[in-house]
Amino acid sequence: MRSMGHEKSKADPCLYFKWTENGLLLWLSWIDDCLCVGHPVEVAKAREEILNKFECDDIGEVKEYLGCKIDRNWEDRQVRLTQPVLLQSYEDEFELPPTGRSTNTPALAGSVLSPDVEDEEVVGKEMHSSYRTGVGKLLHVARWSRPETWNAVRELTRAVKGPSMMHYNAMLRLMRYSVDTPERGWLLKPTRTWDGKSKFEFVISGRSDSDYAKCPATRRSVSGHNVKLEGAVIICKSGMQKTTTLSVTESETVAGVTCAQDMMYAKNIVESIGLKVKLPMRLEIDNRGAVDMAQNCSSGGRTKHMEIRMLWLSELQEKGILDVRWIRGEDNETDIQTKNVSGPL
Repeated sequence: MRSMGHEKSKADPCLYFKWTENGLLLWLSWIDDCLCVGHPVEVAKAREEILNKFECDDIGEVKEYLGCKIDRNWEDRQVRLTQPVLLQSYEDEFELPPTGRSTNTPALAGSVLSPDVEDEEVVGKEMHSSYRTGVGKLLHVARWSRPETWNAVRELTRAVKGPSMMHYNAMLRLMRYSVDTPERGWLLKPTRTWDGKSKFEFVISGRSDSDYAKCPATRRSVSGHNVKLEGAVIICKSGMQKTTTLSVTESETVAGVTCAQDMMYAKNIVESIGLKVKLPMRLEIDNRGAVDMAQNCSSGGRTKHMEIRMLWLSELQEKGILDVRWIRGEDNETDIQTKNVSGPL
């Protein structure tokens, strides 16, 4: 890459970039699968250079990458990622339940899968192996093309050591839902068009949410957050918090900090290739207590043991990097990453 005049991103070692007379040229590498993005003239030049250095296959315009089908709509300026091959494997390898209203969501609304299976029928060795395989597939799909299934998949992963029939049936239900909604995928549709110049300021924003004391076994809360680049979700997460928080405000603060970390990572990526990010970046949280703590440099009372997380958000706000704001709960789409909700939601 150096011999071709490219620099390596300091934020992501698998991202290489080069500014040309026709704009920015990017290379992404995943082991030996490389993707080149940029002006058609510059992509053609880079392709010839790489073919002169290595014996490799040129598969042309990107329509699939790392198991993801990539559908581009030039008129609406959007990209959708789906994984039809993996969805088909659900039907080929597992006995899925019949289609019906009971499978129109990733999981039953309001349900919580506990990792504790003491009172449940534990599956046999063969079904246990099948469960591990199925959860692995679901993880891959949730990560790359079906972010709305994150919470349901997260709950399933907690029982891979010894699932019960309840967990196994929940896995099959989630597979049926995914198979019945093949048109859904990770949609990238930015709100603005880049002019191709380095002075353009990209807008990065984030939203976070938490479900307090969600786990019936550990009483830990669940965090969910989205990070957006120009209105398109580029990072989506759902995960059990690493610490046991003592209030809703604390759990919302932990979720906000996690979101801010990913927002900083996105900022570092953009700036590492010579582009600019508009500051401050907007972080939206649907808990006024968490917002108030981020906007005030103080600690005391029942939240003093949270001071490191609190003060970090406050520091970012003081420096003009973050702008932490309150948002109504009904407007916060990250709610679906912390709990199993109904069909309309």
